[in-house]
Amino acid sequence: MSLTVLPIFLGVFTFFYIFLALRIGYMRGSPVMKIFFRMDKAVSEDKLNRNVRAHGNFSEYVPIFSILLLALEIESSTSAVYLAVATVIFAYGRLAHAICFAFFDHSPFLRITGMLGTYIGLALLAYKAITVAV
Repeated sequence: MSLTVLPIFLGVFTFFYIFLALRIGYMRGSPVMKIFFRMDKAVSEDKLNRNVRAHGNFSEYVPIFSILLLALEIESSTSAVYLAVATVIFAYGRLAHAICFAFFDHSPFLRITGMLGTYIGLALLAYKAITVAV
């Protein structure tokens, strides 16, 4: 058994998750973050809430995708190309959605394409998991 797609996906997404978490700490005025960054102005509650949702939403979808990806890689009849394509689609979706919420007040394109990418990536793996099992 050789895992090829999952380790790369988890590595990249772990760094992005850490980035989102540090951003929340910064916006909340964490004493640790003040050591590294100077806070010039207060962050609005709306902006903080949007960033908290970007972080939370990311942490809600990535685990289920990771479990599906792991199961399919362990099962090993699914091509690495199929898994990589589904992962790239999902990755775009998660990154676009997080960027939309964390950095923009309003971006329908990023939000809509982000959720579509998320759902399509999940659906591709869910479909494959079901068809492999039957």
